[in-house]
Amino acid sequence: MTEHVSSTLHLEISGRKSSQRIQHSLREGETVRIGRASQSGWPIPWDKTISRQHADLCWQNGELSVVCLPNVVNPIVYRGQTSRELVLPPGEWFQIGQTTFQLSQLEVETEVVLKFSERMDAEEHAYSENELKKVPFTNPAKQMEILSNLPQMISGSQSDADLGAALSKQMIMAIDESDAVSVAHYDVSELPESEEDLENFPKPLTMNVETREGFESRFIPSRRMILKALKDQTSVMHIWSGEGDNAEAEEEIAFTAAEGLGWAFCCPIRGESCLGWCMYVSGRGVESGGLIVTEDDLTGNLRFTELVAQFIGSIRQVRLLQDQKTQLSTFFSPKIIESLTTENASKTLEPAEREISVLFCDVRGFSKKSEMLQDDLRTLLKSVSAALGVMASGILERDGAIADFQGDAALGFWGWPAEVETGSVPACNAALEIVKAFREATNVTDSLLNGFTVGIGVAHGRALAGQIGTSRQAKVGVFGPVVNQGSRLEGLTKQFGVRICIDESSATFVKKYLPPSEIRVRRLAQVRPKGMETPLVVHTLHPSSNEDGHLADGQLESYDKAVTAVIDGQWDTARELLGQLPDDDGPKQFLLRNMADFNDTPPEDWNGAFALTSK
Repeated sequence: MTEHVSSTLHLEISGRKSSQRIQHSLREGETVRIGRASQSGWPIPWDKTISRQHADLCWQNGELSVVCLPNVVNPIVYRGQTSRELVLPPGEWFQIGQTTFQLSQLEVETEVVLKFSERMDAEEHAYSENELKKVPFTNPAKQMEILSNLPQMISGSQSDADLGAALSKQMIMAIDESDAVSVAHYDVSELPESEEDLENFPKPLTMNVETREGFESRFIPSRRMILKALKDQTSVMHIWSGEGDNAEAEEEIAFTAAEGLGWAFCCPIRGESCLGWCMYVSGRGVESGGLIVTEDDLTGNLRFTELVAQFIGSIRQVRLLQDQKTQLSTFFSPKIIESLTTENASKTLEPAEREISVLFCDVRGFSKKSEMLQDDLRTLLKSVSAALGVMASGILERDGAIADFQGDAALGFWGWPAEVETGSVPACNAALEIVKAFREATNVTDSLLNGFTVGIGVAHGRALAGQIGTSRQAKVGVFGPVVNQGSRLEGLTKQFGVRICIDESSATFVKKYLPPSEIRVRRLAQVRPKGMETPLVVHTLHPSSNEDGHLADGQLESYDKAVTAVIDGQWDTARELLGQLPDDDGPKQFLLRNMADFNDTPPEDWNGAFALTSK
């Protein structure tokens, strides 16, 4: 048995609302960072006047130093004076933004560290959900009233810290025997594997503590109980069988008990939305006459706590799905969102190799419109937003997903999370809808899309799709050569003078699943794009002949024969066939221009593909 003497400073951090309250402790020599979204320190999510990373707190030699980070705006306020650095003794308080930091009385503690073989005697009980269902509530009338307050409490919480603070207050009101309640959230990936490694127990991501008035000891939840509850997903109860000095001992490997506390239980909050969440309740354990509380005295309160944990888990799961659907609705169709917000959503999001169709869509005319609207940037922004909106709608209405917006371009894809039997057909339909929307806008004088055109590339092939990225930044997207091919095809629309270019695989799907009365597929040429060694057969799409009278079916047939003649090296035949098409036809001019580069004679090493010198 070894004694350690150390000092600890307690801080109570509170905002303007009663629910905005958290408590933390700093040990001797410990430094912690505070901020609105501090990931490695103490987050203060309710105060927008506090920067994401705002200041460092350090407890050393009986004083707290507070140092603002260089780029923060709001300083420290202490006794009406502002400062960027401050040193305070216990008992003082300071303010940052709309949040107050109260330094509680300094405690000098003598900790008794016990080896595992010297563990303080304690009764341990574990309970399954079914076992607790058979136990009557301790105070049903009062506890049912508390339960009825939970929906309003949850809806009023703006953050996890708010929820934890409000829940702690409700629980200490509901359980008369309790003296301290904690709602904590841990990163489950950082939890130790066994009790033998408790010295590496992580700090909580959030912890809210509520103690009963008159309770002046320091409340330290048992790490062993929390570990067992979270690892086994079962409720755990400890009743310590010691009094006096034993009740003040801190066990390094097993558990910690604060002065005067004789019992505690811990319930995990179950569900995908509450991984690592638990509720911890503890009390003195002394009834009238000085008797220690028994297991039977506490199981009714444990059942109530378990019921609250189930309620919180269910409500948070619903809120999580609602938030996910709201966020995903910008990038995914309702059909895909339904797949991504199931109970196995995390598994669904894992990257998987699929047959993927991609649509790369780029707005043309932005530079010219920027020049026209250089004195009206709001209208310019609205115009770009309207263009992106048309592209997004075309993709989502065909049950596609949006992987990315890049300036005035969008990348959509199909084939994930479920494969699409018709391959590129939805992507090709989306491409035609987008082109139609931009074409119709040119006839509306005051349309935000007026002056814009569009180029679209569609490709099909094997790719990885799902949640792609690093541990710090990830998004749902698609990865593979097919994405580059879609981008290259979009670029080729400029050279061919068409709005849509698709690859051979996509053309095959359209011909297989759609009749020419809906979509006509036109082979354009065989080319070798710059930087690529493999020839690419490029096609374009035309609406049905009833919708587009520019080229008749016979003219499209003549053009296709001309392409075959070009590939076979029969360029005179090709030129003759091209004469049947109008001079303003872009693909016709592409073939004539590229044949002219070789003086209308195929080179000796002609392999049927024009090598392109620009993207």
